[in-house]
Amino acid sequence: MAAISVKNLSYWIDKKLVLDSVSLQVSTASITGIIGGSGSGKTTLSRIILGLPLANRSHFTGKVSILEKEQGQVEKRLLQPIFQDPSLYFNPAWTLEQALLEPLDINFSLTKSEKQQRILQILDEFSLDSKSLSQKIPAFSGGELQRLCIIRSLLCQPKILIMDEPVSALDTVIQEEVVQTILSLRKDKQISILFISHDIELVLRICDSVYVMQEGKIVDSGSPEQIHKKAKHPYTQALLDSRDLSDIRQQGTSVISSRYTE
Repeated sequence: MAAISVKNLSYWIDKKLVLDSVSLQVSTASITGIIGGSGSGKTTLSRIILGLPLANRSHFTGKVSILEKEQGQVEKRLLQPIFQDPSLYFNPAWTLEQALLEPLDINFSLTKSEKQQRILQILDEFSLDSKSLSQKIPAFSGGELQRLCIIRSLLCQPKILIMDEPVSALDTVIQEEVVQTILSLRKDKQISILFISHDIELVLRICDSVYVMQEGKIVDSGSPEQIHKKAKHPYTQALLDSRDLSDIRQQGTSVISSRYTE
């Protein structure tokens, strides 16, 4: 079953064509990457998939299916976004406990003790101390907030996560911690992930399949190895040439290869 299916999606703002006949598929329990530079249309595409408000005087044609249902017919909690700036998810005046209670209050009819149990359980899964629940949101670093943002989304018990540049603002060490969290979501929780990034090195490392976008079009697609070794489009090759991928090939070859032997 496809977690997300986009077929011949075109999007206009006034008369300007922003997305041009985009088609892609996110398989169940996989990480699918979209790579492209600024202005390529990848964030616009994610907003349409999420059903978020679009620009005035805009419209789109084509079809978007979520869990093999028409867009709008799927519970919102099953499709959760993770954006680059995690602070957008949290009221700075709240404690962490208040922030984590909110999605449970919105999506489930649970007793107070049941809500607290779910929160404590998920904190334990992420090796986080329950004492942090009393801390105010500004006390957490950017990397901590990004992990907490993922935890907050997981409390909704989603089937799909759409991640738009979720680690680009983090330093290298914290980025790696968040990346390992993302990989575990696919492996341990069987969550389908659409991972959007401008970082082709990272996309090739963690994704099962990759789409390359340029100026509102999908110009290339395939497995990470196909994209790396047999790029079909000059733009894809330019992205590859712009990054030193030797580290991935040397220390990450086993990571990529393992995806085809699991």
